[in-house]
Amino acid sequence: MRYAGRYYFHLIYGRILSMANDPIIMIADETLSVQAQLGETLGKQVSLVSAMNQEQLDYWLDEPARMPDLLLLDQAFVGQQMARFCRHWKQDPSTRDITLMVMGPADDDAEIAALAAGADDYLSKPLNLPLCRLRIEQQIARRAEIQRLEALSVTDGLTGLSNRRYFDDFLLAEWRRAVREKSALGLIMIDIDHFKAYNDHYGHLAGDRCLQEVARVLKAQAQRPRDLVARYGGEEFAVVLPSVHFEGMKVVAERIRSAVKGLAIEHEDSDTAPVVTVSLGLSWAEPGAEDPVSMLIEAADEGLYSAKGAGRDRYSETVDLAAIRSLMTNS
Repeated sequence: MRYAGRYYFHLIYGRILSMANDPIIMIADETLSVQAQLGETLGKQVSLVSAMNQEQLDYWLDEPARMPDLLLLDQAFVGQQMARFCRHWKQDPSTRDITLMVMGPADDDAEIAALAAGADDYLSKPLNLPLCRLRIEQQIARRAEIQRLEALSVTDGLTGLSNRRYFDDFLLAEWRRAVREKSALGLIMIDIDHFKAYNDHYGHLAGDRCLQEVARVLKAQAQRPRDLVARYGGEEFAVVLPSVHFEGMKVVAERIRSAVKGLAIEHEDSDTAPVVTVSLGLSWAEPGAEDPVSMLIEAADEGLYSAKGAGRDRYSETVDLAAIRSLMTNS
């Protein structure tokens, strides 16, 4: 069955193919005619995914990579469970940020019930297709703006890296994951050597450019999808390495140290080298359920302090869990 705008409907997967980067709209409706109408109305600007039964809907929602940007849900699809479905959708962390639009009869009570339960909008059937398209476009634009603002709230404006707020949330989430999965977590704290002297000598604009160049290099060295590079504050950066081997963390640290020095940014007032360098503190642990995430930060800070004391332009690590716990006890 062919739709306008090069859409193809596949009964096996219930998917209509379009451009990969377009907004993904999922239609949960048992009626082929409704799906065809929406496919023709929305045109080429979106990717449509169809679910004709609960099994197909579960298939698309079970995998984060398949999550849509917007769900168009026919009220009859879930029957008497509509209010419960909406509440669960907005309470579940995996779906609460996905726009939910309910389609149902032109009935005030039904519309009020859906909106009160958490639906973002309500479309009356039979569908007024031009109005339907307009309201879907408005919801997509609204979600895109929310995502843009959320990205700004967790991004450092100067370097483009994640900011301290996002780092704190990410590190805690990965710490908890490491506890659950009995896996390791590595943290590298990085400080630009003699940065105050650099700012005093070359000026704050040059200092900003230096921070941007160092940030670019850091981002290039943490290459795995789950690795995080963040600006921790001032001239200090942090790299979180989930599920990393200790030796692998050391390789990343040395790559960072070498790459920053390789930028050859002149630094006449440095006591360490004629160019900008960094010192790094490494911590690595397989945390237990009772261990606080702060122990990883404390240990990395201790490593950073040791690297500076040993002459800078180097890394120092704390990896023994007993030693890390001892640091926490004595601090």
